[in-house]
Amino acid sequence: MEYKRKVKDDILIGYMFILPTLILISFIVFYPLIDTFYLSLFKTSLVLPQPKFVGWKGYWEISTSGPLWLIIKNSLIWTILVVIFQFILGLSTAILLNKDFFGRTLARGVVILPWVMPGVIAAMVWRLMYDPQLGIINDFLARLGLIKHYMAWLGQPNTALFAVIIAAIWKGFPFSTVMYLAALQTVPPELYEAAELDGAGGWQRFINITIPQIMPVIRVTILLTWILTFNYFELVWVMTKGGPGKSSHIFPTFIYNVAFKQFRFGAASRYAVVSFLILLLFSILYIRELDKRGALD
Repeated sequence: MEYKRKVKDDILIGYMFILPTLILISFIVFYPLIDTFYLSLFKTSLVLPQPKFVGWKGYWEISTSGPLWLIIKNSLIWTILVVIFQFILGLSTAILLNKDFFGRTLARGVVILPWVMPGVIAAMVWRLMYDPQLGIINDFLARLGLIKHYMAWLGQPNTALFAVIIAAIWKGFPFSTVMYLAALQTVPPELYEAAELDGAGGWQRFINITIPQIMPVIRVTILLTWILTFNYFELVWVMTKGGPGKSSHIFPTFIYNVAFKQFRFGAASRYAVVSFLILLLFSILYIRELDKRGALD
């Protein structure tokens, strides 16, 4: 009896310790989520004195007459390409930096610079590089003979999104590099030595040893990169503001534009709910992956 009372007291004390955190999370996470969903059921505008309740009709409207599918398409193209190429560049760079060569420490420091650079600064640099008159990208491509005339890469609907994707890959791949480099350093050298004695080549060692050994880190990094990229804002907004037209809009930039440029908070909330549901799926996968690795214990 005394033991059970002690256990209950310990549980109560534990809840008392986490209560302030739960209250804080409720205010900064759960309340905004609930309020956003509630607001999504109304039609609002700058000239509408009282929000008009439309219920689920608002979701039907954005799925049939709004640019929802274009935003979903842009967001998926943006996220998939950025994640794939950040994985390829990140893993390739990590393998190179894991080798022993002169100046390796300096190289590791230089590689991480794009990641630590503020997103707004990186966007302004790339916007200048893409400038149709002054940008070095047009000059470089013209010297190679790949283009005959200077192009407004950020001013054309068929190139704007892909131009920003290239900037995002450059900005984010060092994060993947750091993750994979840390994972590579945990692979036991004895495995490579044994494989080499068995006659395995470099590619065979990579496929049969390196990839399986670091696969948990690869899965976590890809899921985390997906979540961060899908919800990224400043690079796209500073470089194109979602234009020309809506050709480079993704969910965060479009929601911001609808809410704070057009003052249609109800419509913006509906798009935010859709974005949240898509992100929720990958967040659940990410949490499950962490739980499998024991990171949440």
